[in-house]
Amino acid sequence: MRNMISRMIFAVSLLCVGLCAHAQSHSDRVSIGVGALYERGFDATLSVEHETMNHNAWEYFVNGYLKYEKDKEVGHITHDSFWKSYNTWGLGIAYKPCVYRGMNSYGSMRIGGSAGSDRHDAVGWVNLGYEHDYALRAGWHLFWQVKTDVSISGRDLFRTGVVLGFKLPVGKR
Repeated sequence: MRNMISRMIFAVSLLCVGLCAHAQSHSDRVSIGVGALYERGFDATLSVEHETMNHNAWEYFVNGYLKYEKDKEVGHITHDSFWKSYNTWGLGIAYKPCVYRGMNSYGSMRIGGSAGSDRHDAVGWVNLGYEHDYALRAGWHLFWQVKTDVSISGRDLFRTGVVLGFKLPVGKR
């Protein structure tokens, strides 16, 4: 009798774990992330993420980048040298295969591409990185991301840095 009760408890536990895992998959989220990039840059990204099986995801994003410099005339950062030095924007897509699963967290590689413009020319990027998500209540997520963008035709050939942000659930399939 005791053996049968322990088997039933084990079966119910497996069922609960399976239902919880299914409830977190196939969801859509809107995310906002901001970060600092090497060399003297700031980054902001607004994205929509569609999660597929096993925390793999597709991300569709719009990105803005600002690079500041010292003003050569006065020797320090001014309003114009901060906001008007070098700015880009881009639209892109990234595939994020899950490479780590933990309790209430998971990590994904981020592989994608984007295209946009600086103030004068068209620019393209190859986007690579790692993103780590922490699941909170009600479907909210906090994340940090180590990202690298390799430019195809921009002034910055290579930029890398850290982004912090959060994700809000917008629906389930």
